[in-house]
Amino acid sequence: MQKIKVGILYYATGRYICFWDEFYKSAKEFLFPSCELKFFVFTDSENMPYECNDDVTKIFAQSSKWPISVCDKYAVLLSGKKYYTECDYLFHFNANMKFIAPVGEELFPKKENGYISATEWLHHKLKGNPDNFPYDRNPQSLAYIPYGEGKHYFMGGVHGGRTKEYLAMCKNLEDNLRKDFNNGIIALWHDESHINKYLLDKNPLIIPPEYAIPENWRIKGYIKNRKGILLDKKHWKYGGHAYLRGITDKKITPFKYWMSKLFNIKY
Repeated sequence: MQKIKVGILYYATGRYICFWDEFYKSAKEFLFPSCELKFFVFTDSENMPYECNDDVTKIFAQSSKWPISVCDKYAVLLSGKKYYTECDYLFHFNANMKFIAPVGEELFPKKENGYISATEWLHHKLKGNPDNFPYDRNPQSLAYIPYGEGKHYFMGGVHGGRTKEYLAMCKNLEDNLRKDFNNGIIALWHDESHINKYLLDKNPLIIPPEYAIPENWRIKGYIKNRKGILLDKKHWKYGGHAYLRGITDKKITPFKYWMSKLFNIKY
């Protein structure tokens, strides 16, 4: 029986390539073990681990400053469209994702889901009332969601689906992001705001928060069943959030990192 082919879309321009080693190794161990995986890495890194492996395709993507980089995400993912022709499914994961337990075909959406899967943010799920979700409330934005609407709040970095339907979603999101940008508008949470608007009237397969939880979170009932974690971008070993985003060229020191953890000091 022929294996299902899954394309893994990995966007890591600039300094975010530092997460690639952990992502790739954990994906090889845990991600869709019964499927054939192909990794499409969008980066401007000249040299990266595993780039010569048969299951890795490196695609050039120009680094840009945050938040332009996240607003460009879907244009970048669509730029690799010619490489996806043999893929049955496509899944995009945040650069700082790391798998710690088997993740299988339970993530594959069905017809009733419009063949799209999306992951809920845990801390917003626990709020319960959608009026407390950080949807974009700006009526001028194409990501606008009025109060009184919505049921779920999805993260912008973990989603996927059948190739045809997933690329159609990416095209819609890219068009809306570009229209907003040309009108001088950047949605509240950038691409994440737009995907929440796109899924507002749809029925995607909801990927539980256990598949993508920040590594430092210890919320009761969600610790033992974790399957994927989001590595701490603020950690000194990655240089810190501002360093990764190119806001500063100075890496955060271990001392400042622990001070920020202990006393909620922002650096």
